[in-house]
Amino acid sequence: MRRPAPKNGRRRFLFDKRGNVAVVAALAMGPICVAGLGAIDLARATSAKVQLQDALDAAALAAARTNSTTDAQLKVAGDRFLKQNLALSEDFVLTSSTFKFEDGGKVSAVARLEVHPFIAGLVTGGAMAVGASAEVVRASVKVEIALVLDNTGSMSEGTKLADLKKAAKDFITKMEEASTKAVEPNSVKIALVPFSNSVRIDGTTYRFSAWIDQTGTSPINDEIFTTASGTQHANRFSLFTSTGQSWRGCVEMRKAPYDVQDTAPTSGTTLYTPYFAVDEPDSKTSGYGQDYQNDYVADGTSSSNWRVRQGMTSKYGGTHKGTYNNTYGPNRGCELQKVMRLTTDFSGLRTAIDNLNAAGNTNIPIGMAWGWNVVSPYAPFSDGVAYGTPKYKKIVVLMTDGENTIDQRDTPNDGAYAGTGYIWQGRVLKASGSPLAQGASDAERTAALDSRLTLLCTNMKAKDVEIYTIRVEVDTGSSTLLKNCATAPDYYYDVKNSSTLTQVFQSIAGQIAALHLSR
Repeated sequence: MRRPAPKNGRRRFLFDKRGNVAVVAALAMGPICVAGLGAIDLARATSAKVQLQDALDAAALAAARTNSTTDAQLKVAGDRFLKQNLALSEDFVLTSSTFKFEDGGKVSAVARLEVHPFIAGLVTGGAMAVGASAEVVRASVKVEIALVLDNTGSMSEGTKLADLKKAAKDFITKMEEASTKAVEPNSVKIALVPFSNSVRIDGTTYRFSAWIDQTGTSPINDEIFTTASGTQHANRFSLFTSTGQSWRGCVEMRKAPYDVQDTAPTSGTTLYTPYFAVDEPDSKTSGYGQDYQNDYVADGTSSSNWRVRQGMTSKYGGTHKGTYNNTYGPNRGCELQKVMRLTTDFSGLRTAIDNLNAAGNTNIPIGMAWGWNVVSPYAPFSDGVAYGTPKYKKIVVLMTDGENTIDQRDTPNDGAYAGTGYIWQGRVLKASGSPLAQGASDAERTAALDSRLTLLCTNMKAKDVEIYTIRVEVDTGSSTLLKNCATAPDYYYDVKNSSTLTQVFQSIAGQIAALHLSR
């Protein structure tokens, strides 16, 4: 018997749930596709914005470095750099850009591009706009920096020299990085001045320079060379030739007051005297019962006067008594590395620092004098810009680990030959202005060089040279000397352990970058 049909077939259809999943899936596919394509559009827009921002940053920096003086000139330069740096696909279109000068030496840049979307345009009604902006500070101050580094024998103690090398190289690297971020090219130039009891330049490059005493016109030459009848004229380069040796490049302190000035060396006492360690009297035969350390040729005289035996110039063509080197002969005491002039060769500077060596006594004034020379607009190098040139700063960073010293020895010379000559020459003045005399105590010798350094720092700061000073592992004496030499109290660092030198040099580099390159 057949069952009767339902009264309402439509109702049965409505309540039949078979096939619902397929229907829902079909209905959802449209929104899912739209959402997926929209996500792709969003990612493309984000990528375009990143590319635009990077390109605009580079273009703003490059435009600021140009010589543009008007907004129109700046825009021409900015657009050129922007197009060079912006690599977009065909569906990305750069629609506008502006480059203009703002107050405070700033350069502002704004750019806009459009992204042609896959799906978002159905909602927005067109392309998606992406924008970016950038602002850089145009050239603040270029810097000329001299690193004046103590290379005396005491730096070989412990790890001081190794710590100094690392710190100085890291300083160079940080300033190099700051230079690449500065808005003008060659914003940082650095010179290197190693010092001990003298300073060494390149003896080959500067052998015939006009600012080196070529003919012995400086009175310093005739102070040492003595005959029975008095002084005799001596040309130190001629004496080097007589010994068969080349001048290694060390120079002596100029005669006061030029030892604390950057007066251009043009003639006479203003010229730089080539360092020449004289042959000292023949050991013991001179009647003093004391071996001289630098007796390298026969005296060639029977005189009992030690000054005559030491001062004879005719003896230098005689037979060598030993092998000449940096610790024996006319170049004795000229052991340190050479001065490196202002340069942007940062790699070369790091290599030079790696080659630093420790030897000799401490003469801070001669190191500082050459630190001034390398940034000075005057000879010997004339590398620095003129004093007062807008947007330039001269900076000297001095590091030392000892007190000023003039050697004492139990010989008539009362010390070894150095960049100050012999003490009996009276070339170093005391604070009173009178010359330091033979027989002076260690304290008097230190005080005299300290007074010269004080005058030197004062004269440098009067020319607007900024000075940073670093005192490393010094437990004796007073820090007042270096503290007062520095431009300001926070420009002075008293380092108790050389292992912290890197942090100190990084701090100084940061100050220079912040004060002169980034403001």
